[in-house]
Amino acid sequence: MTGPRRFRAGRFLDAAAVHAAADANPRLRRFMRTVAEHSEAGEVRSRRLLEHLIRRIVDDVGDLHLGNALNRLERIAVLRDNIAAILDHVLEGGTLPEGVRVATLGEYFDQLSTEMRELSRPRDGIVGDAPLRLADDAAAYADSLLREFDTAGGGEAGRHVEPDAIVGGAFRAMPTDSQEALRRAAALEPTALWHAVAAESGAGKRAALADLETRLGGRLTPDELARLRTAVDDLGKARSRGLQVSEARLAEALGRIADPDLRAVVEGGDVWLTQQLALHNPEALTTLWRRFRDRGGRADDGPGFRAYLRHDMVTYGRGVLGEYSAAFSLSSIELFLKGPDANVKVAGTDLVGIGHDGWVWLIDDKSHRATSVAGVSALTDNLVANLRRDAADFRDAIARLHRDDPGFTPDPRILDAISRMEDAAAEIDRINRRGSASTRPARISAALEERRLRLRVTSAAGEVREITQALRDLGLAVEPTGTPVPLPPTGGR
Repeated sequence: MTGPRRFRAGRFLDAAAVHAAADANPRLRRFMRTVAEHSEAGEVRSRRLLEHLIRRIVDDVGDLHLGNALNRLERIAVLRDNIAAILDHVLEGGTLPEGVRVATLGEYFDQLSTEMRELSRPRDGIVGDAPLRLADDAAAYADSLLREFDTAGGGEAGRHVEPDAIVGGAFRAMPTDSQEALRRAAALEPTALWHAVAAESGAGKRAALADLETRLGGRLTPDELARLRTAVDDLGKARSRGLQVSEARLAEALGRIADPDLRAVVEGGDVWLTQQLALHNPEALTTLWRRFRDRGGRADDGPGFRAYLRHDMVTYGRGVLGEYSAAFSLSSIELFLKGPDANVKVAGTDLVGIGHDGWVWLIDDKSHRATSVAGVSALTDNLVANLRRDAADFRDAIARLHRDDPGFTPDPRILDAISRMEDAAAEIDRINRRGSASTRPARISAALEERRLRLRVTSAAGEVREITQALRDLGLAVEPTGTPVPLPPTGGR
């Protein structure tokens, strides 16, 4: 006989979310305060205990719900098999199987309907109308929770472990007067001090610091308060770094890096960017490191590599946001032949769509900080190649749909748009090879107009509001599709 199935749903809970929920709930805050008052480990133990309880209860409720759901799915499978066997027998020309009545088939359908309905009602799917009971004996259940917590070392074996060694190291590295300010605050207001150190957000830290200073009520001098603020900030940053990357996780990530120079840069790099990328996407880290070095970056320039990473990520993020924002903001486009995607670094047009009036829009998004655009290579120098590539991709997509479904019939507007793109590419190629260069922009613009093609520059996440006269001569126009993003003051993070 096998035991009950365990799913361990609680392990997927994020520690920061658990703490935020606990801090926001008055009853849970009182629970932690009560436990802290009766424990030598104080606030640290009470927070670990609460997290352990929440994870364990989520585990148990999840097991109850998922186990019940699986049982229902198994009953549903049996009912469906029975119904299918009866129907197959009849459809093959037979009568109802021996011993099966018409009413039996109706009962099967009724049972199936009931099981499906209950499956979609989470609480009823667990216990129906009965009280939710995780154990036969509440006291025994509570005792098992505490024993499990204590056996695990006071919660140390859980997913969330306070980085005590890192915070302690940051404390020891402080000047003596800052250490003394922290000791005095800890002696007077230990709980408020911990809240200030452990605050997860900037706003939360400011509120916690203000509360701490209010509680201290003039018992520290202005100089001591100033040193305390700096010390709390330093401890909070050290704690955050420790929570983000433990020594074990960092060692594991470093072990996966073959390049010794990159390994050294990551080991000495910041936790928020370089080390996070090493933990979560080592392949991308290796690719970006190779690009950084190919462009002249030094093997020992950790800060320079971090700046390169940040610039690449910001540029990439703005590009993705720009394409999607443009696609959802251009109300004139009725149908996109080429929609937004995450491949913003791939050369070519960003979007291709058909407007309500039948005109084809070729779009390149410029979501950056410049207010004026002087070059749009996707719609100028590379226009012929991009028109041909896009048209070929669209025809390939139609051919695949035909192979999958021989009865598929493409929208005539799409076929017409593809033909016009191919005609425009051929005509612009001819214009580029013949005739006066001075009249070339006007002839290209006329060729696009004749085939009802529009070239557009969108600015969904930037401040682009104008293009040069040379681009306007080619028929380009700007379509602002978003609100300009305010820039931080010089020197801001």
